[in-house]
Amino acid sequence: RKLEKIEISEELEKDIYNHLIQFFSRYYNKGDFITKRKYGKNERYSIPFNGEEVLLYWVNKDQYYIKTTEYFRRYSFKVKGLTVNFKVVEAEEEKGNIKAPEKKFFVLNDKVFDFDGEKSELNILFEYRSLRKEEEEKFRHGNTISQDKANLETIRILKEKIPNNSLARLIFTREGNKTLIEKHLNKFIKRNTTDYFIHKNLKGFLERELDFYIKNEFLQLEDLQVLEQSNYFDKLRHYLTGVGAFRKIALSIIEFLAQIENFKKKIWEKKKFVFDTHYVITLDKIKEYAGEEFLESFFDDILRNQKQLEEWKQLFGIEVKDKNDLIVSNTIKGKEWKKLPIDTRYFSEDVKWNLLVALSKKINLDEALDGILIKSENWQALHLILNKYYEKIQTIYIDPPFNKEQEADYLYKVGYRDATWITMLENRIRLGRELLNEKGSIFVRCDYNGNAYVRMLLNEIFGKDNFRNEIGVRRFKKNVMEKDVKKLPEGLDTIYVFAKNSESFSYVNPFHTKREKRSGYWRHMGDSSGQGSPKVFFGKVLAPPVGKHWKYSQEKINQMIENGKLILQCKHCGYVHDKNSGLWKNCPVCGQDDPQPKYWVEEKDTEVLDSNWTDIYGYSTTWNFQTENSEALLQRVIETTSNEGDFVLDFFLGSGTTTAVAHKLKRKWIGIEIGEHFYSVILPRMKKVLYYCKSGISKEKNVKEKYNEKTAGGFFKYHALEQYEDALENIAFEKSQKELYELPDYLVKYMLDWETKKSRTFLNLGNIKDPFNYKLTILENYHQKVVYVDLVETFNYLIGLNVNRYKVLEENGRKYVFVFGEKNGERITIIWRNVNNLNFEQDKEIIEKQIRDFNPEKIYINGDAVVNEFQPIEPIFKSLIFEEVG
Repeated sequence: RKLEKIEISEELEKDIYNHLIQFFSRYYNKGDFITKRKYGKNERYSIPFNGEEVLLYWVNKDQYYIKTTEYFRRYSFKVKGLTVNFKVVEAEEEKGNIKAPEKKFFVLNDKVFDFDGEKSELNILFEYRSLRKEEEEKFRHGNTISQDKANLETIRILKEKIPNNSLARLIFTREGNKTLIEKHLNKFIKRNTTDYFIHKNLKGFLERELDFYIKNEFLQLEDLQVLEQSNYFDKLRHYLTGVGAFRKIALSIIEFLAQIENFKKKIWEKKKFVFDTHYVITLDKIKEYAGEEFLESFFDDILRNQKQLEEWKQLFGIEVKDKNDLIVSNTIKGKEWKKLPIDTRYFSEDVKWNLLVALSKKINLDEALDGILIKSENWQALHLILNKYYEKIQTIYIDPPFNKEQEADYLYKVGYRDATWITMLENRIRLGRELLNEKGSIFVRCDYNGNAYVRMLLNEIFGKDNFRNEIGVRRFKKNVMEKDVKKLPEGLDTIYVFAKNSESFSYVNPFHTKREKRSGYWRHMGDSSGQGSPKVFFGKVLAPPVGKHWKYSQEKINQMIENGKLILQCKHCGYVHDKNSGLWKNCPVCGQDDPQPKYWVEEKDTEVLDSNWTDIYGYSTTWNFQTENSEALLQRVIETTSNEGDFVLDFFLGSGTTTAVAHKLKRKWIGIEIGEHFYSVILPRMKKVLYYCKSGISKEKNVKEKYNEKTAGGFFKYHALEQYEDALENIAFEKSQKELYELPDYLVKYMLDWETKKSRTFLNLGNIKDPFNYKLTILENYHQKVVYVDLVETFNYLIGLNVNRYKVLEENGRKYVFVFGEKNGERITIIWRNVNNLNFEQDKEIIEKQIRDFNPEKIYINGDAVVNEFQPIEPIFKSLIFEEVG
């Protein structure tokens, strides 16, 4: 309506409309804008090209892959006390040497359902597999086989099999034009079969494509060839008016679409909030850091905590009845405590804060931490920790989901399997590179489905010059029974190694122990290629063989002769001339003057590694995890590229092998994982490592020296992050959705930015009054759950603070949390307290008294940067959340 009235013919108006449909439908596909460019009617694809010799290009190159939680997990919904679960009980995978078909469907299992009356749970059972012939005909819709038709058959069977009782009436209740079960079935299928993307710059992309479209498709050369016709200028003006009208309308639509896409992008890129922060620390470390007196005072809390005692019984088989059950022995130096891990998850917030305050009185808290576990989608976690761990990581190892559609824990939209996978990796590896220090390196494991893409992707992110190795890793050997072998079983995976900076990088310890020690021997020294100059040996001038040079300099040769490490040997009779024989004249045995220099090679039980790592298995089955990496593999990765105390990162943590091995080898570690096995596999595994885990590399001689029953123990932190879906869940509009839809002139930008300013997603960030009482609604197993936001931890990450210590006190019935730390050598103090009904004079006295000894150079109060008078000078918290400042 804002466009001025343009006089155009009815024919041109239809043409403009058709061009609008053609242009926008070209890039739109099931909710996403896909970067596809076509030339004219023959639909030849065109790839943007800047003269590169070789270019890796994929259709989602300019997008974020945002599908974070949809992995064949149980889908649940509740209706009036009844819980309905959709469960996948069988997923078709690759078997033997036969590649599974591309297209698979969700269909009911023969059992259909089971019902648990006591729990009031209805489980509807699905299989994910290729269809049988009779099913293909049943689910056919026109020329295609449709999941929608399969869904209709699912509903029909459920109505037939589930008894017509109160249970059936609940799930078949109509909501609009669909029943409740139909609505959730469609949602379940969509979540497991559709990929989601957000364009990084939709407006710029569509505007560039629009200009390209106008030049190549709207403006047809034959339409402009009217120079010899009458009324040339009138026709040309009419034609160009149509072009202008088309462009203005298209730009308005692009502006509209970009506002929506940019809002989604804003929510995706928003630094996510931390919640559920807990610490795990062994009893011996509590004594070491906080003192035995504090540990003794802690026992009453421990002994009456049934959840903690029960976990020790389950994990370690230890039943604790009194304090004596926690003691190994009494020595002259004091009591030796068992390395039992305390998890603050089982204790109150007050007990947790008392522990942190006691631990940090004498130590730097962050430096004492051995590692961090983060339950989150990995892009969000990497994005949050970037300020704190920028260029601090030495080694990254990742084993991402392999690029095969039949993998049961990773699905792709039909037609974009490879592009989806590359986008997912690119988004996350690019962030990982920012975390590596200049001497650091990344190891990316993949298989034959994606190794070509991974190599090119890493070339693009790290640069070809920073490629270091392509390593072959041994897989489990498959027992193939078929006689007609169409494809040899895959025996190897690939690990690509790239350095952050090849000039700074070198392998730390690129050796491994040989099975048999090699004896010392005398070796000739003229096998180095490249013509060299003569050297003097025992007074005899000898030229190297043609095209070769002597291995050592003259200075080194003289030194080796003096140390008895270099000889001359007669080529004819074998006579040996050493330092006790004086100068060489002729062979005293045969009289010939034809000696050959040789040097002593010491006996050795190690050798330099090469890129063939098939001497060790790449997988393990210790923790009964489908893609569990072996500890031997991670030991080699970590030992060859890092030293004790260096940071190791894995943001596809899986079963936790990387963090377990890093801890055993005395490295610091960070592990990121989104799956629910974070709590059922990874967390218990790391607790066992702290206590002392005998499995894996623990039995190796060189590991036993640093990790054993005496030297185990440790201290780590774990927490969960808000996710993109959680952020969407917390958006609340001031006006009702219905009212918004009924306003024809309602501006999208107003709706998105103004109407959501008070939603929990944005947390009233400019006005944090009670930092200990902010809540978020999160999705947990498809159920909503309200949690408290940990603003203290969130803000520490946002400003990249290295936490030295905490101090917590109650004054005038008000809780204060003081965080003392530093960043880039600058002392920083952060204060959190409830400001409702606050006496600011008393508040100022309390704060000044607590921070006086630390003498901070920068102070933040409730997320605001302040001056010495504690006046806010910059409401920085919101800016950091949305990265609106540098």
